Amino acid sequence: MKRLALPLILAAVVLSGCSLKVVPQPVSQGIVDSSDNSQTITKDGVSVKVANSDAEIVTYNLENMVTAFSVTVHNQTDREAAFDSDSFLLLDDQNRQYFPLMPEKVKELVSRDSYYLIPYPYVGFYYLEDYEKTSFYNATNSQLPFYYEIYPQDIYTRALNASSIIPGAKAAGLVYFRIDLSTVKEVRLLVYRKGASKSAPPEYTFPFVIKK
Repeated sequence: MKRLALPLILAAVVLSGCSLKVVPQPVSQGIVDSSDNSQTITKDGVSVKVANSDAEIVTYNLENMVTAFSVTVHNQTDREAAFDSDSFLLLDDQNRQYFPLMPEKVKELVSRDSYYLIPYPYVGFYYLEDYEKTSFYNATNSQLPFYYEIYPQDIYTRALNASSIIPGAKAAGLVYFRIDLSTVKEVRLLVYRKGASKSAPPEYTFPFVIKK
């Protein structure tokens, strides 16, 4: 029974992370793709595709703390297009605003709450070398339960970097927000060009309904 405890706990975590469905609501000039619940909006030759990507967050044990949106920007013009962290703003159904979390902050949350587990009795690793050696042994022995592994460095590599997109190029990555989607009914992701005032209407608006 003790050997089954960890897999059951992990299964519960994954299922809880998948209980919400973040569905895009069609807007003018938007194209919804139901296969991945994304929406693409094209304006002035620059298309932006957005979808919720909380499956990435479950990996880091951050569900109900942080949500991630997958953003792809395709510059189809003959000039550079630029977006940065200040280009994104999230509003919930109560008009509460959420600014993006920098990858450093997300990593801090992971470092505070993450853990590496080995089969019962759960013992943490003090040295990365010991963890890597044990992980290798586990990978070559199918008789042992699997380990719960997280890779905080991926938070940086998967984050969106769209500060300068040359003509014809694309930039894709994740934008993080500290919000529990299970507590709201709707959210809107507002996208501005780099340097644009938040007092002006956003260039792109992506509304989503949270289905529980």
